[in-house]
Amino acid sequence: MTTLDRLQVLIVDWQATGDRRALFAEAYGAMTTAMTQGVSAGGFADDAWVGRLVDRFADYYFEAVDAFDHEGLCPRVWVDAFDCSRRDDLSQLQVVLLGINAHINHDLPLALADVLDDWDTLDEATRAGRLSDHERVNLVIEQSTDFVQDVVINRTAKLLAVADRLLGPVDEAVFNHIVVEWREHGWEAAQRLVTARDPQERDAVRADIEDRAMKWAHWIRLP
Repeated sequence: MTTLDRLQVLIVDWQATGDRRALFAEAYGAMTTAMTQGVSAGGFADDAWVGRLVDRFADYYFEAVDAFDHEGLCPRVWVDAFDCSRRDDLSQLQVVLLGINAHINHDLPLALADVLDDWDTLDEATRAGRLSDHERVNLVIEQSTDFVQDVVINRTAKLLAVADRLLGPVDEAVFNHIVVEWREHGWEAAQRLVTARDPQERDAVRADIEDRAMKWAHWIRLP
């Protein structure tokens, strides 16, 4: 199954049981659709590499879902996000943001490092192309933000819909700025993983990645 097919299975199952994890899955599906269309249209310097990244990135999410549901070794930030989806005191927006935080701040640098495993063999032009493609994804996310908010968030949160109409593009701009900063840090963390000198240094980088994601989760959970 494709990533979108796998997401749809989760969405249908979770919506049927009232599991609010469906909120992030829907948002992720919208962004993945935009990414898939961009790759199909040849919108990147290396479409094949971006396609590999999209698939590997998704694997981390599905692995976290499976580990959480079957009491496996699930990353702390995903345990937190999934647990929080069951809390009545957190809004739909917070539930979605906790998922986005876990996926970008935790999963993205790991997925990037996986598909940058040939970094030492690349020439400077190819390296620059990889970074350019990574940054180009920011445009895809920006273009899908309104759709995610309208379809996933505003549909279930009337007050947020009113705020969206009053604020216009301001709230989307703030969100996009934060995501761009997260993704820039993700690239830097991936570089640290790729250039780690030994397993101990790599483990230390992974611990820093998880700690950073948990700090952001704390802020998102605040009233």
